[in-house]
Amino acid sequence: MQNNLSDARMTRGLEISKTATIAENEDGSFTVPSQTSGAAYQVKTLGGVWVCNCPDFENRADQIEMCKHAFAVNFWIAARVELAQAPRPKVFAEDATQCSCGSIRVVKFGHANGKQIFKCRDCGRKFREGLIPKAKYSPDTITLTLDLYFSGLSTRKIARTLSDHFQTELDQSTVYRWIERFVPMVSEYVNSLAPTLSGTWHADEVFVKMRGGEKATGGMDRSKPMENVAYLWNVMDRKTRFLLASKVTRYRDVGAADRAMREAMKNANGSEPEAILTDGLKSYRDAIKMLPMANPPKHVERVGIKKPHANNNRVERLNGTLRERIKVQRGWKSMETPLAEGQRIAYNFVKPHMALDGQTPAQAAGLSPKGWKELLTEAITRDATQEVNHP
Repeated sequence: MQNNLSDARMTRGLEISKTATIAENEDGSFTVPSQTSGAAYQVKTLGGVWVCNCPDFENRADQIEMCKHAFAVNFWIAARVELAQAPRPKVFAEDATQCSCGSIRVVKFGHANGKQIFKCRDCGRKFREGLIPKAKYSPDTITLTLDLYFSGLSTRKIARTLSDHFQTELDQSTVYRWIERFVPMVSEYVNSLAPTLSGTWHADEVFVKMRGGEKATGGMDRSKPMENVAYLWNVMDRKTRFLLASKVTRYRDVGAADRAMREAMKNANGSEPEAILTDGLKSYRDAIKMLPMANPPKHVERVGIKKPHANNNRVERLNGTLRERIKVQRGWKSMETPLAEGQRIAYNFVKPHMALDGQTPAQAAGLSPKGWKELLTEAITRDATQEVNHP
């Protein structure tokens, strides 16, 4: 239901952006006229989140999803930035520099490693010039493609969608290059966060098509060998459904299981499990014993869907979600593909879950709600701040 409402707001926002007169204000906010009355609403960003003073937004208990007016502003900005229409928004003027707080009242404040540093007069933050240096397209367009791809669209369909709706000519190879460039940046940021986890983890693996993978027997018909197969190991927290690791390996041996478990330990940032539930694969047994923990977790083996004492439904449901996407893909290119990590980020931070009352796993784990644009902004701002403070 929540996704349907979001899609409806996006559709109405697109229509507003095409027909209404949207104005940018001096303080960086935007005025959007009401479709049903003579009122006008103010839309702006606060901490990377679009907010509006319309009743739809203010009366909602969960003010995470954007309203139609915020969607309209996003489409309006994208059209002017990508199509270079006049007048261009002041925040995208050639000589404009915008702080993450939304203010364009910034001054030059020295250099670091040969790059110009700015200071915001309103919030006092110091930052480096440009959110994405030397980028031809806006952050809105880049993060929109990431959202569309990890929501299920192919790179070809994304390119066609941008062309049809925004008249933006974009090659499908550009979409994949953005995935390769920006997913690792976002991954480094989200992996620095400390989720609040339960003491029980689930682990399982799923087949993925991989160029240069091995021949294996599995799937629904175990009598038929499968060509070009790799394994995607998933480790999930039970209570929050927060996906701690999604690791691709060529083989399904102890070394591969060990890498997946250690990746989960690293991303848990100090939170250690008391129990780990797995199927009967022997690789898990040795890998869990190898974990660098003073008190090794209890290993519950041979779990299944119909075992109340050892139920693995949560990770099996995750595998089902991943299979819906994987089965229509031609095959991942390499073991170093960013697609697994991109799926993990989208699953944790972007996709709301009915079982979590509409929250994302990140919210259930005590982390702030963030979409792709907010995640990328935080990742780049974090890197820039580190460079400014430690030139």
